[in-house]
Order: sequence, then C-alpha cells, then structure tokens
Amino acid sequence: MKRSVIMIMDGITKLNKSMVWIMGVLIAVVSILLFVDVLLRYFFSSPTAWAFDLSTWSTGIIAFGLGGYALAMGYHVRIDLFFERFSRKQKCFVDLISAAFLFLMAITLIWLGMDYVIHYYQIDAMSSGGMGMPLWIQWLIVPVGGALIGLQGLVKVINDIYIIITGKELYDAGEGR
Repeated sequence: MKRSVIMIMDGITKLNKSMVWIMGVLIAVVSILLFVDVLLRYFFSSPTAWAFDLSTWSTGIIAFGLGGYALAMGYHVRIDLFFERFSRKQKCFVDLISAAFLFLMAITLIWLGMDYVIHYYQIDAMSSGGMGMPLWIQWLIVPVGGALIGLQGLVKVINDIYIIITGKELYDAGEGR
C-alpha cells in the first residue's frame, strides 16, 4: 500500500515537473513568434493580427501550467519570517491548514473553469482577436491548472500527515526549501 501511494505521489510530481519543459518550449516558441511580429510591424509596416491574442493567452497558460510545479518545489508564497522558526511537525500543521485554502482554490478553478469551457463549447464561441480561436480551448487551461495544483496539494497533504504521525518523510518531491 505504502509503495503504491509513493508511486502515485511520484507520478503526480513528475507530471508537474514536466510542465517546466513544456512551458519552456512554449515560452521559446512564443518569443520567436512575437519577435517576428515586431520585425514585421516595424520594418514592413505589416503587423500580425494574432500577436496580442498569442501573448495574452500564452501568459495565462504558462501561469496556470506552472502552479503545480511551484507547489512541488516549495516556490509558493509563505511568510518565512515566522515559518522558519517552527519545528518540522509545526510546519506540517501550518501547511495542512493552508492546504484547505489551496483545495478551495483548486476546486473553484476546476469547477468554474469547466463551466466556462462547457459554455463556450456549447455556444461555439470564438475569440474576437486575430487568432479566431475557439474560446473553450483557451479556457481549458483553467481547470487543468486547478487540477495540477490540487493534485500536487494532495501529495503535500499526504506527506505532511505522514510526517506528523511518524516523524519521517514519506516522499521527497525535491522541494527547494
């Protein structure tokens, strides 16, 4: 049982860590495309219609896509001035309390994000910008990002509970802290 739980925790963490590479490639591609747009705009007076949509939506995709990674690596926001003074078990208790808010946020992102995705799919809504992309595709990152954060939060909660009970770590996600 313990081994299966560790394998699932490892799979979730690896999924979130792989998002760094996926988002890195996206950033590189978007940077090149926006550079081409700048060249076309300033040297040929021929801007592209899709550059604004591309930059806006790719920023959202990158932010939502990397939330789970930030949680896995311990890069999320906390007040270290107080937190660092706590014992390991006290840190786990504080993290469990904050996990309730994390899950509330993740569930909200999944729930409302899926509402938008389904709504935009049903009415066949398209973006009004130059890309003319279906809006449901653009909004899909919201519930996906919520799921990535929520799953990584589950890994953290399981590990924190295990530490509180046994005093030992069940799984090391390679956190930065």
